Amino acid sequence: MKKMMAVLVALILTLGLTAALAEETPFTIRNNVTFGMNMDDVIASEPVRYHEIDNEHTHGGVTFAELEYKHVTENNVPVEIKYLFVGNELVAVRFNYEARDIGYEQLKADLAAKFGPFSALDPAALGRGIYAVDDDGRPEFGAESAVQGNVAVVLELDEDDIDVTFVDLAAGYIG
Repeated sequence: MKKMMAVLVALILTLGLTAALAEETPFTIRNNVTFGMNMDDVIASEPVRYHEIDNEHTHGGVTFAELEYKHVTENNVPVEIKYLFVGNELVAVRFNYEARDIGYEQLKADLAAKFGPFSALDPAALGRGIYAVDDDGRPEFGAESAVQGNVAVVLELDEDDIDVTFVDLAAGYIG
């Protein structure tokens, strides 16, 4: 009887874990946009209707299709958003803020509350995903990152801009 009970408990725990893993929700960027969506689905999810599409931007051997929205407001702050696709699959999103519109330290604190502490960016940890962060694969000096699950968040500050890039570390092109 004890053996049967132990098998039953193990089976229940296994089924519970499988159900929990199956219910794991994908990371939502904004407006129900998630990594892996195709460009048409992202366009349909965005309430902003004016966008630009650049289908061929090759960086470091990776060809990105870019969907760009200008004059967008995110949390009451003006921002430009660039969705990056490889093979019509969303793999990264870059938010470009003007430094005069948002405080770097506050933005970093807000992101750290969700993704954990930031540390100096190790470009090698992103693999070819580094080209989603920066066209030439060389982010700004002092760039920082945090990782939660399969999402890396890279924060860069230069004189005029703050870039926040979300990279899907599970995307096939990175490897």
